Amino acid sequence: MFGLAQLSQQFDRKTQKQLISGLGMLVGVGASLAGYSVLHEPLNIDMEEFTMRLPHARGHLPARGLRILHLSDTHFRGMNWRERGKIERIRRLTQGLEYDLLIHTGDFWHEETGLHNLLALMDALPRPRLGGYGVWGNHDYVCYSQSDMLALTWERYQHDNGDENNGHAPTMAARMRDMVQFAQYFLNKPFVLKRTHFNNKELLRRALADKGVSILRNRAVHLCDRPGKPDGVDLYLAGVDDLTEGWPDIPQALADVPNGKPTILLSHNPDVLKQRETQRADVVLSGHTHGGQIVLPWVGPVHTHSEHLNRSKAAGRLQQGKTQVYITRGVGEGIPLRFGARPQIALITITG
Repeated sequence: MFGLAQLSQQFDRKTQKQLISGLGMLVGVGASLAGYSVLHEPLNIDMEEFTMRLPHARGHLPARGLRILHLSDTHFRGMNWRERGKIERIRRLTQGLEYDLLIHTGDFWHEETGLHNLLALMDALPRPRLGGYGVWGNHDYVCYSQSDMLALTWERYQHDNGDENNGHAPTMAARMRDMVQFAQYFLNKPFVLKRTHFNNKELLRRALADKGVSILRNRAVHLCDRPGKPDGVDLYLAGVDDLTEGWPDIPQALADVPNGKPTILLSHNPDVLKQRETQRADVVLSGHTHGGQIVLPWVGPVHTHSEHLNRSKAAGRLQQGKTQVYITRGVGEGIPLRFGARPQIALITITG
């Protein structure tokens, strides 16, 4: 009996040490993942390069193709150590780059305190041959608080789904079902965020104009430079206002675009694809989703920030009828971490 008791005690001590070691390893792995998600991946910006072919645009584009540098979702807020690191990374990626158009698809800043770093980024980029253009994102309009996000989203979930218990006290099974359905709702619908204040959008517009970037708010511009020449351009670039905080009007944005002319449409939010009028555009460039920002193995993007896109379409190239779509993962973040959704800029070459 004594031997069994002693063995039991030794086994317990051994088990305790193993448990402590295991917990220590878990804590270490968790700390490493947290450090990677906060300190490494958000700063490790990539430049994706690819070509889009528009056969009917032959003769309207430079012989070598129209080269577009596409940025989005910079979300600058004045966090200098982090944002200066992003700026330096982009400066190195684009150093000496020759291209035609600079495009930014919104969320230039997270709040007004990010303006200084945003302008520093504009100064770090090589100058485009044909200028810069952008559209507003929701954060360009509004600064949000995320403290009540869960409660506000729960309220909307209840409003959207009504009272399935007809006023009766829910059973335990009903409560469990409700929790599962809410979790799915929370992951697949845009978060409900509390507005804390409105950003000075006019200040931002003027500052960008001084850097050569024009905002396309429900309007189009005719890019016509040396048409018929080997480096000539003759196409339309349109932009639509933000879908959630602005006053989007796609018919107005495309009103001055002749039928059949090569057209690129800019929209911060890719949910614009649900509107039939976008089919007039040959190319749609968007951001907003951050590529899910957190992408888990076997699960995919945890959240897409989109009302209509499923997880498989949170970023990258899509085809919507004849319209080619590109959704960038963007440069910055609302919540300052990323995992499995590396930030990016894109160099897009459009050929005929």
